[in-house]
Amino acid sequence: MRSLLQIISFSMLILTVMFPLLYLFDAVNETTMKGAILVVTVVWFVATPLWMKWEGQDSAD
Repeated sequence: MRSLLQIISFSMLILTVMFPLLYLFDAVNETTMKGAILVVTVVWFVATPLWMKWEGQDSAD
């Protein structure tokens, strides 16, 4: 579960950079970019604390 959350968290960081680049190259419009960045940011803020919570618990198992 922790690995899945880390993958989701890292993917969201990549998408946070990718959407402005897509906007720069006119692949998406401004409204789409802003909406996507909002969603990506919310998902990142939910996923990251969940996997960080388990950081010290892996060694106890």
